[in-house]
Amino acid sequence: MNTVIDIETGLLPAVRDFLRSLLESGAIGSIFVPLETKFGMVIPTLVTDPDQLEFANPFAPVMPLNSARAVSAITHGLINAEHENHLTRKHDRIGVVLRPCEIRALIELIKLKQASREEILLISFDCPGTYEISTYLEFQKNGDFDLDSYLITADQVPQAEHDLRLRPACQMCTQPVPEHAEIHLHLFGLDITRGIPMTISDASTHEFAYLQVGEPIEDKWITASEQIIEAKNRTRIAEFEKIQSLFASDNGMEGLFAACIRCHNCMTVCPICYCKTCLFRTKEFDHPPEHYLNISQHKGATRLLGDALLFHLTRMSHMSASCVSCGMCTSACPVDIPVGTIFSAVGEQVQAAFDYRPGRDIDEPLPLVTFLVEELERVGETG
Repeated sequence: MNTVIDIETGLLPAVRDFLRSLLESGAIGSIFVPLETKFGMVIPTLVTDPDQLEFANPFAPVMPLNSARAVSAITHGLINAEHENHLTRKHDRIGVVLRPCEIRALIELIKLKQASREEILLISFDCPGTYEISTYLEFQKNGDFDLDSYLITADQVPQAEHDLRLRPACQMCTQPVPEHAEIHLHLFGLDITRGIPMTISDASTHEFAYLQVGEPIEDKWITASEQIIEAKNRTRIAEFEKIQSLFASDNGMEGLFAACIRCHNCMTVCPICYCKTCLFRTKEFDHPPEHYLNISQHKGATRLLGDALLFHLTRMSHMSASCVSCGMCTSACPVDIPVGTIFSAVGEQVQAAFDYRPGRDIDEPLPLVTFLVEELERVGETG
């Protein structure tokens, strides 16, 4: 069903009113959405009081975390909950506002049995991209950011291609349009100053019969989306070529991760790294002093702390097939290693080898847990 959010009160107030209506109508019992704080930051929050939605800002162009991790935290215990008579009532359903990359990560976590799709109402929108937290706070401090302009100009391809203030992952994101959302707010290429077009999935249409049916989404939304994706893909190709050239250089992958201080930030923020016990956080890598001395005597010098390259290679082997290119790892790196671009470049090749796209289909099996007799030949192994 297509409808329109009336914006007589303004873009953000209108969306807040719509989210409030979902809670007050009983369509959902709670909603997970970013809330603005008095400090200028936005924090993903689980809301049950409609009055708190006065501070909701789902469009805030910043990602403190890939919120699939938070949705995992609030739904992991709901797996098989139907058999335990938990959350079976309609009003206990959770509304979840996520960006497209967060939805893709959530789909992968569901496949890994780290989250539940049951009792979730997914709400999303065309994503213009996000800024680093420091950049966004600087905008706030200087009064340089206007949300309406950010949303209204989201369809401008020159901005999509050349706005170097966006996070690197957003500059080259080729999937800025959400999939799997029951409620999709359309922004690209449309005059949202007259109202925000919204698509409600067929399965959920009967729940929102009180909304007025609108016109089909205009073709220019499709055209604008394709142009934005094409522009971002040019950036993606250029960045991957840089990484590939570094891979092929004399320093290779060791050079790419030479600055790594093994802080594990990239692993901590990655929505796909979910292991409760990690090999790199066990005593296996708590080497005794003589270990470092022996290696130093053998080689003449040894890097401290070591095992950085092994750490990244292990992480790649674990999650490259499910990497959703959200870029949170790059944002978290204190020494500015383009971890997200490196992992995306490797992930793209792995995903192509298995004809797999993370987040595409909740029923599509994960390559790492699927065995096909001919799969080794498909990735170049013979005999």
